[in-house]
Amino acid sequence: MSAVHVTPNSRCLVTGASDPASIGYACAEALLQAGAGKVTIMGRHEGNVRAAIASLRIIISSIASSSDNVNVNGSPHQVQLVSGVVGDLKKPETMAAVVEAAVEKMGGLDILVISGGNGGSEYLGLDASDPASYRMMHDVSVLSPLFLTEAAVPELLKSSIHTSRNNGTTSTSTSTSTSTSTSTSASVVMVSSMATQVPWPDTAPFNYAKAAQNAMIETLAFKYRTDHIRVNGVLPACIHTGHLDQMARKKNSSVEEYAKLRADAHPMERVGTPQDVANAVVFLASPASGFMTGELLKVDGGLHLSNWFNRPRMTAEYAGSKRKNAGSKRKI
Repeated sequence: MSAVHVTPNSRCLVTGASDPASIGYACAEALLQAGAGKVTIMGRHEGNVRAAIASLRIIISSIASSSDNVNVNGSPHQVQLVSGVVGDLKKPETMAAVVEAAVEKMGGLDILVISGGNGGSEYLGLDASDPASYRMMHDVSVLSPLFLTEAAVPELLKSSIHTSRNNGTTSTSTSTSTSTSTSTSASVVMVSSMATQVPWPDTAPFNYAKAAQNAMIETLAFKYRTDHIRVNGVLPACIHTGHLDQMARKKNSSVEEYAKLRADAHPMERVGTPQDVANAVVFLASPASGFMTGELLKVDGGLHLSNWFNRPRMTAEYAGSKRKNAGSKRKI
């Protein structure tokens, strides 16, 4: 359980959260553990969304039974609810409807967490010579997060107004601040990637899209700076989700061997877990980070401290794909 708590009764929308092995699901679980009142998860397949909701409801029951009906502030424990909505980050034009559905289920929105990849991995099935790969990743990492955020702003503004009033002021549109209005429950957190700082050519579609996403995070943070809507990002390095297991199979390696190979590129000598990322997301969504916006928080096991290209085993591991692509006809 996270030691950081979100604003009580927060209403949260988390995308890419229907796979129990995913970062998005870990974020949904961590938000519930941190005291969120209502969480709506988004996934591409209705069956998976339903299964994830059932799993999260079991977690809620565990939280309630261990809390003695009292929350961390000593007040009666809130009733926590989980719901779901079907949505696909490959379809940016549908994101406003996702937000609308989530708001209808929860009665508002305080926290937006945008996670999710392309339903596989940047290392699985993305051809760096095919323009379609770049368009798809731009939809997933830039356009859909942008449209989600912009659609959420009217509800997030209501959240920030409510919080500012509780802190002794009714203004959310001026640059003047006081010590009593430094925290807000209105928060957007996007899960980006350290790939922007590890420019491996084979993952170019993913790298470029995430670099654009990071610029968007900073732009939106500035745009909404006086509206008490904070926008931040988390930059994970290699995280052990189901994608790592898929990659191990593709490389004809055991999961343990491949995880060790990837861990060798990190100074902390391990890969991360979805919970590692979720802990950072909860922090950025909570009042504990109330004076942070436009932050790109690394959750990378110290990867940024090392020269990734000087890791001989990793370089050798990818040498095969370079040779494989050398003779292929380039489309771009």
